[in-house]
Amino acid sequence: MKMTTTTAPGHEYGAVPTREELVERAAALVPLLRKHAAETEERRHVSEASLAAITEAGFARVCVPVECGGYGHGIGTLTAVTAELGRGCASSAWVVGVSGQIAVSPKSPAINSTLYGEGPDAWLCGSLNPTAGQVETVDGGVRLTGRWGYASGCSHSRWAMVLATGAAPDGGRTVHGLTVPMSDLTIDEDWWVAGMGGSGSHTLVASDLFVPAERVMATTGERSPEQTILSGIGGSAMMAGPLLGATHGALDLVHETLAAKKKVVYSRYPSAPEAVVTQLWLAEATQYLDTARMHTQRATDAIDAAVASGTAMSLVERARARMDITTAVESCRQAMARLLDIHGASGFAQANPLQRAWRDLETASRHGFLNTQLAREAYGRALVGIDEPIAMNI
Repeated sequence: MKMTTTTAPGHEYGAVPTREELVERAAALVPLLRKHAAETEERRHVSEASLAAITEAGFARVCVPVECGGYGHGIGTLTAVTAELGRGCASSAWVVGVSGQIAVSPKSPAINSTLYGEGPDAWLCGSLNPTAGQVETVDGGVRLTGRWGYASGCSHSRWAMVLATGAAPDGGRTVHGLTVPMSDLTIDEDWWVAGMGGSGSHTLVASDLFVPAERVMATTGERSPEQTILSGIGGSAMMAGPLLGATHGALDLVHETLAAKKKVVYSRYPSAPEAVVTQLWLAEATQYLDTARMHTQRATDAIDAAVASGTAMSLVERARARMDITTAVESCRQAMARLLDIHGASGFAQANPLQRAWRDLETASRHGFLNTQLAREAYGRALVGIDEPIAMNI
């Protein structure tokens, strides 16, 4: 049963849409995103037309807290939305996911007020590498210097959230989280890649930049269950959405090709849909994609339930969720391979969007948060009772 739209008390930006309504909005944008996908890749950032459309549709605010004018949804909704947007352009879906993941992560009311002081449509980017930057404590704040790579969506973001290390009172090192306006940073446009080219995952640069204390968070101490979940497996889960979308988009393209009923070359079949090999490969590809969706759903349901209840997920539960996501990613790769088999060598023509979906999937699925073998080892260790996780984002 479809839920109805609700309005949150004190919400200044109108009704808060349901997950179903947000997914419908995303589906409506697929043709436009596909139309501009080549431009997005060529320019190495989301095209102006695509960015305007996804912003107008409210996708910058999916996970922004309701009290800040956002929709207040969790990882499950974010993944469902990016899975739909990814059908048209995986790069565009990826930057929506990255910004949403940062938005949903727990932050102080002061930081949220800073991020969304000008409204909830503030696109965010960032980096989780604490060794990429260093801070020196000074009166009123810190001086920040560093280079943070892979900052997806930085070209159109208003704020960046980065990690850096600094001296601790005991002589050791401590990690700080810093909120920095993009206007204070330099972008080193070094994102030259075979896939996900339109994500604009360039390097952020700061040189002796003053950051006031109110925008600096010390990350020492015990993390809350919500922080543990969302900064770890929540990040992996977010990445599944665009990859599901890229695979689904490839399936859409193959169905369009089959609808033309072209002949299978070097065969006696009058048309591709009548060929048994086409039917078998299509069945396999569709089943692999369904498998990916189901594993992603189980992982995001578990994450959202734990966050909503404020309870901790056990190590086994977190490791299983990570395993679910990597299983989904592997299933997407298997589905994509079969779809390329169906389409044939013409799918690799530069003018064919199928090869872009393939390149985007093959590139993004190698992200460190999606390391399939590490996920297996982490899950296996948890299952036999080894309490120390081998994967850092669990």
